[in-house]
Amino acid sequence: MAELTISAQKREKLGGSTANQLRSNGRVPGIVYGHGEASIPFHVKELDLRPLIYTHETHTVNLNLDGEAMRCILREVQFHPVTDRVSHVDLILIRAGEKIKIDVPVRLVGTAAGTKDGGILDFVLHKLSIEVLPDAIPDHIELDISGLKIGHSLHVSDLPEHPTYTIASDPQAVIAIVAAPKAAEEVAATPETVITEPEQIKAKGKKEEEEGAAAPAPEKKG
Repeated sequence: MAELTISAQKREKLGGSTANQLRSNGRVPGIVYGHGEASIPFHVKELDLRPLIYTHETHTVNLNLDGEAMRCILREVQFHPVTDRVSHVDLILIRAGEKIKIDVPVRLVGTAAGTKDGGILDFVLHKLSIEVLPDAIPDHIELDISGLKIGHSLHVSDLPEHPTYTIASDPQAVIAIVAAPKAAEEVAATPETVITEPEQIKAKGKKEEEEGAAAPAPEKKG
């Protein structure tokens, strides 16, 4: 597992206006906490966070905070709802010999047998939550899907035990499934419900005839 070194500075002033000013200068506000210690607000270059956030691998962080080294992992990242730029990050402290819970990316390997028969692979769960020692965090978890046929799915409970980590995700959660071709499903599900245009016109004419028959005759004058 790779480790990234990121330099940061402590935030002396807090508040929304200060945070917005940091963002306008290409900095991202954040906070680091853990082990019952007081949380420390900081700010970091937005560009320095890209290798940590925009990746399919797991990394630990060597945070250089005003000259003090802290080993962390990324706990949460927030994005601006309009620009999609990083607006805030949470880091959590880690210590050797102490297990942590972390989300690790899933990588599917192999070609599902059902796709060769026209099935469609749906990759549902892209990360697994695991409990693991910091030095044993995997970059990703590879899962072989070559045995999946049409209508078959791979659940968290189907995964074997691993010697270095424990899976903490919901055992019933679906990781991947091979569905039947959608076109075939739609045709099979709707043949009796389709109304052709002539039938619609016939139904409309019948309705008008019934309404005409039910209308009262006009009164005679004089």
